[in-house]
Amino acid sequence: MEKLKNSLKLFFKTPMLLVFVFITIFYGGMALGKDAEVDTYAVVTAIGLDKTEDGKISLSLLTFVPIVTQNFAEQYEVVVAEGQSLAETFDFAGLHLGREIGLSHAKLVVVNDDYFESDVSVELDFLVRNKNLAMSTSIIATDAKANEFLNVIKSFDSGTSIKADDLLKFNEDYIYSFESTFESFYKGLYSPTKSAMVTFLSLVGENEEGIAIQTSQGEQGGESGSQQGQTKRKILNDGQAILCREGKKVAQIDKEMMKKINLIKGNYNYGSIVIENFTDELFQNARLTFEIFDNVTTIKAGFSNGVPVIYLDVKLLVKLSEAREYDLEIKENVDFKNISKKAIKELEFKVKNAISDGVQLMREHKCDLAEIYTKLNNTNPSKWQEFQENLSDKDEFLNFVVFKVSPQIFSN
Repeated sequence: MEKLKNSLKLFFKTPMLLVFVFITIFYGGMALGKDAEVDTYAVVTAIGLDKTEDGKISLSLLTFVPIVTQNFAEQYEVVVAEGQSLAETFDFAGLHLGREIGLSHAKLVVVNDDYFESDVSVELDFLVRNKNLAMSTSIIATDAKANEFLNVIKSFDSGTSIKADDLLKFNEDYIYSFESTFESFYKGLYSPTKSAMVTFLSLVGENEEGIAIQTSQGEQGGESGSQQGQTKRKILNDGQAILCREGKKVAQIDKEMMKKINLIKGNYNYGSIVIENFTDELFQNARLTFEIFDNVTTIKAGFSNGVPVIYLDVKLLVKLSEAREYDLEIKENVDFKNISKKAIKELEFKVKNAISDGVQLMREHKCDLAEIYTKLNNTNPSKWQEFQENLSDKDEFLNFVVFKVSPQIFSN
């Protein structure tokens, strides 16, 4: 009894304990009486944007539906709503679901190619500002209907959009890919040259060449199974991208051109370079494939007699991983560690030409994808301003920038 009295004295002499008990009783009772969040909000994991034939906006939402099952598998549904504006379509989607639309778990936004014919940043800006979509959310363009795209990835048991998002994140390490998020898009859009890129993915049929994700999908987005009208679809990621200026599509580029642009930027860790019809003391009319194991790309800006100059130093560590001779039988026990000086020179020449093609693409579409403007301005703002004042069209500044490229190839 004495111990209990001492404990009660200690309790009442400790104000923080009293506060803790009060908070637990007051707010704990309120929490127990509230509805679960999943009963209030629809948990959206992916968003799709299409344009209808009559000019309306078609919004598709890949939504998690909380259903208690014995196998605890997550259930997803694609909800489609149409309206004259995004705000209206979100309202209609909420009516269909009977819940408010929550985008805190959204990891992917799929935009139909038609949207990029006009300024797509208007719709994307609504998602970020009005719906608080995270800037780290991945964005992709597709030539298929966005709601079809979501129906394809829906058929996974769980984590659908996150898997598709991981596919894009993983590919950022490769020489033919790049970051494609809201952050990278708006960083480019609000840069001095208003240039940005978006990853482009396609849906292909069962018998076509495709990579990454393959799933059984009904024509109307039904469940997988043996029902009639179902066909296998694949998501094809072959390194393509949409090049945007001021939020509009100006070009669509393939993986080879993407490789050339990334050689300028240096934003990659892995990749390969191929030399065709090569002959030296080791090979005769061969196709050589070199894997890139490391790269160090340094970009320096300067001025020479008032002319802006970009010094691009590219160092690549490569290894000959595959050799095939077309006119002869494949040789056995070829020592791939020995790369001739001629092969090294051929690689350096190929890299230099690739960078030249990438620069020409940027000039042609007035898109500064390597932040050349910023580098020149940071190096010498007064000389850069003076140079720009002499241009009739400031958007064409890349045409007058001299690029001096020094590729160096090293073999391990």
